Amino acid sequence: MLSVAPFRAVRPSRDKAHLVATRSYVSYTPKQLRSKLTENPFSFLHIIHPDMSATKLHKTSNLGERFLQVRKKYEKFLQDDILMREDEPAYYIYRQIKNGHPFTGIICAVSVQDYLDGKIKIHEQTLSRREETFVQYLDTTNINAEPVLLMSENNAVIEDIFEKYLNSRAEYDFTTTTKARHQLWVIHDKQDIEKITAAYAKMNALYIADGHHRSSSSARLAVSRRELGTQTDASEYCLAYILAETNVRIYEYNRIVKDLNGISEGDFLKALSQSFYINEAPAHYKPMGKGEFSMYINKQWYALNLKHHENKLDAQVLSDLVLHPILGIGDLRKDKRITFLEGPKGMEGLRQAVDKNKGGVAFGLFPVAIQEIKHIADEQLTMPPKSTWVEPKLRSGLVVYEL
Repeated sequence: MLSVAPFRAVRPSRDKAHLVATRSYVSYTPKQLRSKLTENPFSFLHIIHPDMSATKLHKTSNLGERFLQVRKKYEKFLQDDILMREDEPAYYIYRQIKNGHPFTGIICAVSVQDYLDGKIKIHEQTLSRREETFVQYLDTTNINAEPVLLMSENNAVIEDIFEKYLNSRAEYDFTTTTKARHQLWVIHDKQDIEKITAAYAKMNALYIADGHHRSSSSARLAVSRRELGTQTDASEYCLAYILAETNVRIYEYNRIVKDLNGISEGDFLKALSQSFYINEAPAHYKPMGKGEFSMYINKQWYALNLKHHENKLDAQVLSDLVLHPILGIGDLRKDKRITFLEGPKGMEGLRQAVDKNKGGVAFGLFPVAIQEIKHIADEQLTMPPKSTWVEPKLRSGLVVYEL
């Protein structure tokens, strides 16, 4: 039995929602950040990075001090009525339409105890340093503005709720420069709230699609506050966005290696031939199925097909057979010779990266299936870093959860 709950969100006033909500700050270049900070006084980026000015982008070295500034800036947004606090607990239907595909789900609070009990299932290991930083952030700021993306089984009751609200006027409805449309409906009706809560309660598990560090950090904060006797009802929950698994898009996460580890192209291809059938392929060739990879090197595309079946994820196969033994890439998280390119940027993105570098090699992978992710989570296994690129990507500041 899962514990999913409505909550009193802090969110932008209707007229400012499109100005407040922002992409993740890591997706902006320094120049773009300056532009946002200079031209948009309502951007949530001012809260996330209160130590950044329009003329100088920097981060305060003392994290504790920086997080206190975040809290102060957040309170200033409340005082200035840029953000407002919901009067009563609510669920929120959020729909993002991107490239013609509508992603529709429920923004809610999910129990950290369900995470600790393994009912919210993971497929990725987290880095303790990142966890510790985010725990400190949550504990100091007492806000969470980026929901964890969770996948659920399809549910008729939830679908009926969607149908009821999607035909009415949305509280927010705006389109961003990325050509994605964002809509949000607020559910205050007590009967609808009870139906949603009961529908999720009947499910056996939820699966993390994106946000492992945020989930783990929220759980660590709850445990810490329990031990200190400072826990609140709110700190026992984590901000989440739940979609039916059939509504989540899983893309591949492709690899680019800057050099051939000191070996010639001929020797590299010879080494590959021990494990793969290698065939020249047309430009921008994409893998057609599991166990096949595309490769771009020295202006030429290739199709690589495994000679022997491997009962592993393709990302793991590539690491085990190519990246580590041939190209000398050990730790994917730390090695600066390897970079990753999200699937939506396509094979052209791989070509451009290799050509710009004037060397190296790129590998295109076949996307991981939802059922593979669930199997790995069910078996308490983990995937290699950067195995999936998941959509939708949510905006920060659209709905804020207070701890």
